Amino acid sequence: MNVKYLYLALVCLAFRLNTAQIYFNNRYDLFTKADASADIFLKDSSFFVSCGGLDITQSNLSLSIIKLNKYGVITKTKHYFKNNNWFYTGLGNSTCQLNDSILVSTGYRVGSGSSKSYVYWYKDNLDSIRYLEYGFVNKENVVYNVLHDSIGHLYQIGYVDSSYTNSDILLIKTDTSGNEIWKKKIGLSNYDEGAFCIKQCANGNLLIGGYKKLHGTSTQGPFVMRVDTSGAILWQNFYPSATYANGSFDVMELPNGDIVFTGGKAYNITSQGTMRRPMLTKVDAGGNLIWQKEYGEKAVAHDFFTFLINEKNNFVVSGVKAFIDNSCNGMVYEINQNGDSLFSREYAVESGSQNYFRDLVQAPDKGYVFSGFITPVFANGGTGTQDIWLLKTDSTFCEGAFNCGYPTGIPEAEAPEAVGINIYPNPVKDIVHIDFENASEKRKIEIYDAVGKLILSEDILTQHASLNMHHLCGGVYVVKVIRPMEISIIKKIIKQ
Repeated sequence: MNVKYLYLALVCLAFRLNTAQIYFNNRYDLFTKADASADIFLKDSSFFVSCGGLDITQSNLSLSIIKLNKYGVITKTKHYFKNNNWFYTGLGNSTCQLNDSILVSTGYRVGSGSSKSYVYWYKDNLDSIRYLEYGFVNKENVVYNVLHDSIGHLYQIGYVDSSYTNSDILLIKTDTSGNEIWKKKIGLSNYDEGAFCIKQCANGNLLIGGYKKLHGTSTQGPFVMRVDTSGAILWQNFYPSATYANGSFDVMELPNGDIVFTGGKAYNITSQGTMRRPMLTKVDAGGNLIWQKEYGEKAVAHDFFTFLINEKNNFVVSGVKAFIDNSCNGMVYEINQNGDSLFSREYAVESGSQNYFRDLVQAPDKGYVFSGFITPVFANGGTGTQDIWLLKTDSTFCEGAFNCGYPTGIPEAEAPEAVGINIYPNPVKDIVHIDFENASEKRKIEIYDAVGKLILSEDILTQHASLNMHHLCGGVYVVKVIRPMEISIIKKIIKQ
């Protein structure tokens, strides 16, 4: 082998080994019955998932924590049961880190009498430190989210209700050891309010996202409020949508002070359920609307849940989309700061069954890990029991080493075949050929990798050109043909 090509091959091999993406699409069955998760947390390349599992008697739902390595393999589990009680974990962002060695997770416990919120402290190795419960006496206390602020406090957020007669936002403040500082019910007597998420603003104030509706009606929508650290309301805004619309499951403050939150617009009600479209809404620091945009087609239970901002400063939003055959898929959208959709994709671990996304994190390799659960639909060929589901994609949202249509950042222009240029073969193994219909003229050919980096540039004076791609690593490349006084022609090719 030519020494030059051998060297390049070794460089490619080293590049692949050092930058190899990790993929997995796994079901996890805790106790052979029903399991579910709605939360995932990343720490030191390990994933911590708070979840629940139904025991063999089907009378106790566990509070469980599982720890997985970066390949999705379980390395440690911890289960806590209480007789005739069911533990429900929070939604996305319901786990946080107190210090280098201690994590906390939150949720609520349902047993005889009223329900209580809880906070569970544990170490990296899942050894228990502390478990405490909170809430108002003789009320339904439900908590979905926990926040560790910048000065050493914990905040729990959810709702409190008296046998579903009128719900108010539940906000509990403790120190990091769990000592209660105060708890508050926030709401109006003629409205039902509840909260799903809490975040801290740059100035120390708290952002709370949830839902609100006039009591006794079904017209509701996202509800966002800003409070200070004493729980005093600074402002609150209700963004009503329609009958059975979704509230806000996640909210965040942007560096410029604007606020973005999820929601769902409801349309007509069918025999299968409410037709919805997921939404993102951006408001200014005072809650005044900047834009509100909907995504995708109308579908049964088409909803957004958790979102984050990636290294490209785009929103990555996880959610679920249901169908009339009683199945549903996890879904992801990448959306820019103007609210424009750049990419979307659906996923399943068992096609035809109910595949739910509830939370996501970005992994160290810039890929994404989605957590949720899968419920088999036996009428559609589903198998097994309800299980925890984790999906790991690469940075382009592909669940395997293939091109799943994610844009490379270099737009593909009109097909070269239509303008007298033929590029073949595609996929290419060694040599790519470019034929020009017109007579010889000066042209430039440039090849870019998938992230837009120029890796080859040649001037071509003949009607036919052959380029050696043998030394390039496998993947997606872009060929750009520049001709005098004409629009550049761009074509994606795959190097095997």
